[in-house]
Amino acid sequence: MYLVLLFLHFIGLALGVGTGFATLALGGATRDLAPPERAAFMLRASAVGRNGGIGLGLLILTGVGMMLMRGVSETFSWGGPAFHAKLGLVVVFCGVFGYLQSLVARAKREQGGPAMAKIAKISPFVLLMSLAIVACAVIAFR
Repeated sequence: MYLVLLFLHFIGLALGVGTGFATLALGGATRDLAPPERAAFMLRASAVGRNGGIGLGLLILTGVGMMLMRGVSETFSWGGPAFHAKLGLVVVFCGVFGYLQSLVARAKREQGGPAMAKIAKISPFVLLMSLAIVACAVIAFR
């Protein structure tokens, strides 16, 4: 069962981090479009963000499952300070990701608007946070 959870954990990781890279690439590919055209495209492309939400959900559920299977205190001991840092970053990440999702919903309602500019500023930060979480996990469980 642990290997199934680990497999699903890596699928969640691929979905989550892959969404960040896809969003970055799509944003870069639209830089030469006129602002209204770019906003319209990015609103359609925001459907890719569902993968990020699914990935985050898989990561949390499988991570908790693996931790319960191994034992919470054993996992904290084994992972050490890097695991604690990872969990702290995950908590902050969930808040920022939730805020990003609310901005996407607002941008869809307003067909662009000021929320689009905030999304463009926050998205790279979300990707960097996800990479920092992965780095902490690699250090914790090498």
